[in-house]
Amino acid sequence: MNHRTLSFAGLLLLLALLIGCENTVEPDNATLRLNLASERFRTSRSLLPTPQDMTIATVRITGTGPKGQTVDVQSADQVVEIGNLAIGTWKLHAVGSNSKGTALVSGDLTTLLSSVTNEATLELTQLVGEGTMSIELSWDPDQVASDVRLEAQLFHQSGSPVDLEVGALNKTDGTVALAKTLPAGSYYLKLQLFSQEVLVSGASQSLRILDGVTSDGSIELIIGDLSTAYTIMIVNNTMLPIEGSIVFSPLQAKAGDEVTLTYTPSNLPEGIGINDLQIDWYCEGILVQASQAAYTSIPLAGVHRYDVIVNHDRLGSLGSSTILLDMPR
Repeated sequence: MNHRTLSFAGLLLLLALLIGCENTVEPDNATLRLNLASERFRTSRSLLPTPQDMTIATVRITGTGPKGQTVDVQSADQVVEIGNLAIGTWKLHAVGSNSKGTALVSGDLTTLLSSVTNEATLELTQLVGEGTMSIELSWDPDQVASDVRLEAQLFHQSGSPVDLEVGALNKTDGTVALAKTLPAGSYYLKLQLFSQEVLVSGASQSLRILDGVTSDGSIELIIGDLSTAYTIMIVNNTMLPIEGSIVFSPLQAKAGDEVTLTYTPSNLPEGIGINDLQIDWYCEGILVQASQAAYTSIPLAGVHRYDVIVNHDRLGSLGSSTILLDMPR
């Protein structure tokens, strides 16, 4: 026997109803000869079921006719003959299943079996049952901002939208799961990943749902665009060592006079003032005053060295200035 697989798109199960006229058959009986023409499903590459899962391996035909007569035949052969069927109206039901026994498609036909009617066509156009879609989506979390979001749309083969809820995104790992129970059939999924409200990745994927089967798989959303222009502003947060000068008054100080030393910076960058500086005074290496631009004392007679150490929060700003003060006896 020739054996071919049944087609989903335009699948036809040709039922040739041939009337037997042999003397051994009652005049009100006939032989039902079933021609099972089949082709493999025509499908594009699908994420989920294998081609074997979507291929019809056997067809079961059941029916009822006159006088309460019934028929129940399952075969993978092209031609099946059932004899001694009552002439009259028959209601037939056919179900095509894959090699695992999963029902894929079905069809119904009401036809009159008589000496005149010798051919009928039963079309398998109804997909059977429901299954589950379970898909894991992933992306590189280092390539998106914290506001990353996913839009997912599911459509039936006819183009009509199907409600689909997107769960909470795992932004740390860059993953999210999509799951839904769906009637058996063909669907396509549209995915769009946004970061900072800009579309950074997307995918469209067909899928097939089979009766009682969990169709699972994974899709990686690749973020592959290269920026044509990226502007980086360089901000220099360092400073040159702060320079300055020290003056004293009075200029003609005498022994025992109070003398005031005043520090004035000379190379401060824009936006930085003297009040932003840490100015410390040292005399002969000993800290004598902190955080002041002026220092007042009564120096002893002789030559004294005064140093100012000046600093700012910005790197590289630390500087110093020195003055030698000669006090008379």
